[in-house]
Amino acid sequence: MRTTQAWSRLLMTAAGAAVAFSLAACGGGHAPSGAKAPHGDLSNSSMDGGGTRSQAPPQAFAPEAIASFSGRWPRPTLRGGIADFLTLGDRLAYTYDVEDVGITAYRLDTGEIAWHKAVQDGDSVAQAPRLAGTAVVGAFGTSTAGSGTSAGGHTVTVVAYDAATGRQLWAREVEKGKGTSAASPRVVGADDRRVLVSVSEEGYSQTPPMSALLDTRTGRVVWTDRDFDGIDLEKSVAVGTRDDGDFAGRSTADGRRMWKRQLVTGEALTADPGPGLTLANGIGAGESRLVDPVTGKARLDMGDATVRDCHYDGWTTTVCSGADGSGSAAITAVDLPTGRVLWRLPDRTANRIAPEVTTAWHGVVYAEADAPMTLDARTGKDLRTDVGAAPSVVNHRFGLGYEDTEGIVEVYRAKG
Repeated sequence: MRTTQAWSRLLMTAAGAAVAFSLAACGGGHAPSGAKAPHGDLSNSSMDGGGTRSQAPPQAFAPEAIASFSGRWPRPTLRGGIADFLTLGDRLAYTYDVEDVGITAYRLDTGEIAWHKAVQDGDSVAQAPRLAGTAVVGAFGTSTAGSGTSAGGHTVTVVAYDAATGRQLWAREVEKGKGTSAASPRVVGADDRRVLVSVSEEGYSQTPPMSALLDTRTGRVVWTDRDFDGIDLEKSVAVGTRDDGDFAGRSTADGRRMWKRQLVTGEALTADPGPGLTLANGIGAGESRLVDPVTGKARLDMGDATVRDCHYDGWTTTVCSGADGSGSAAITAVDLPTGRVLWRLPDRTANRIAPEVTTAWHGVVYAEADAPMTLDARTGKDLRTDVGAAPSVVNHRFGLGYEDTEGIVEVYRAKG
């Protein structure tokens, strides 16, 4: 039986387009001097049809939402965050539709639907579509009904659309099976060169996972692996777990295995905390590690902290939240190029608590303590406590929050 990787879906960070660039000066919305994102900018916001660019982070938000929208997207996981089901672009937000199965793009300034594209014979989706350069890519379970003694069949279909207009760029079937019951595929990661898609069943299953790597521009299948549950896409390697529970790294160029390791004991709880690192959790306290995806070797042991999720700021910092050995909330900020801890909260000597982190973007951490607030991603110092809202995803124009009881996404305009 295969041990579940349900938390890999829980902890995944929504990724945008990868564009490598040099960065300049420190914290509070200023890119660190002389630093470079390990494999480009995978922030939670990308340009609709134009790639990412260096943009100043919002310092605050208007107190009232300027727009809102609701849809028939996949239910958020236990974390309940908006990034579970939505990918944020520059002017549009993208989600799946679980009824008229396909992708819907919403205008951020009005909440209106910009375009919707349904997939023929589509019956299942999971998580969120991903931006990849000027395209938005979705993975769909499609099926054909049985007839007579024929049991029908199911297929994993990957489709790319122009992010601005919804025009279909390509569609590719990557897996076929008998019968109409199949696990929902998900796009693990995407950039302007590669798309990693994985499908695996929740809980205990006799069916091994399957992953496929595709060329973003053409949809050509580079390789498939029928014993690989993808969790992280990097420039030169795709990281995943195998049926035996081991971690493995496969070359994005040709699919050859670069490494295979049993990194943690117990159930593998895994995620992508940002370029150049992979999060590997065990089931107990003190078993969280940040791992080099190219070698599989641990770069940072998180001590007695158990990591719940990580928020990559799109530059060179990831901010990981969870609990310390006593079960109290804890935050650790890590420099991605070096794997060095930048700061931790709580800091009892300074009488500082750990707020609830909602997201991070371009040098700023957005959080909630007694009220919405911001921190400097590089130093951990408080920036402002009058920011108006604590959004779950951010770009330079907007912050988005999620009203989970009503299933509504609310859009707040950025200030400053």
